[in-house]
Amino acid sequence: MTIVDRLRACWGFSPNVNRNVALVDGFLNGKTIAELAQEHRLSKTRTRQIIEKADRLVGGGILTKAEPSEAPPRSDFMAAYRYVWSLAETHRLGSVAPHHFFKELQRAGSLERLVDHIKRYPKRAPLTCELIRLVWLKETGESPWPAMKRSKIAIAEPGCASDHPDRGLHCQRALEPAVRELVESAAAAGWTNDEIAGALLEVARAHQM
Repeated sequence: MTIVDRLRACWGFSPNVNRNVALVDGFLNGKTIAELAQEHRLSKTRTRQIIEKADRLVGGGILTKAEPSEAPPRSDFMAAYRYVWSLAETHRLGSVAPHHFFKELQRAGSLERLVDHIKRYPKRAPLTCELIRLVWLKETGESPWPAMKRSKIAIAEPGCASDHPDRGLHCQRALEPAVRELVESAAAAGWTNDEIAGALLEVARAHQM
């Protein structure tokens, strides 16, 4: 993997990622700081700052001597899982989710260990959990989370006439156990309470049509 590839992976959602990568690519191809600053309409100080940051991200090889063995694990993971940024963007998980993903991945040491850890604590960081699921799915072709079991809770039949004033309340009580189980299963899969509530409302409206 080239330095430019590693940089694009590390910068991820940065709005100026293309410009910054072009700066470094130009510098590696022999252009001076002054030429790059003029070409991209930046100050020479800002141009040098971008190139220095890029050098730190990849563990050297741009301004300083390359020492891959001493490069931060965070950079190594970002280079190995460079598609994580596009997954997060495609599924609207936000630009912060990949940073948390790589932080957790560095702490766990491998994707397999991270998945095992999230399985033990499924309610932690739902956006990160969803991104981990997507990454694992792309890597292995299957979801790391078990399929949600169908509810086996029996729904009580109406115990009053259709025109009874409390019939709606009786229906609510009959559905409550099944809904509670559904909400708990969705939360364990990584969905937030707001997302679950909104989805239930939309599903209910759809069935009324």
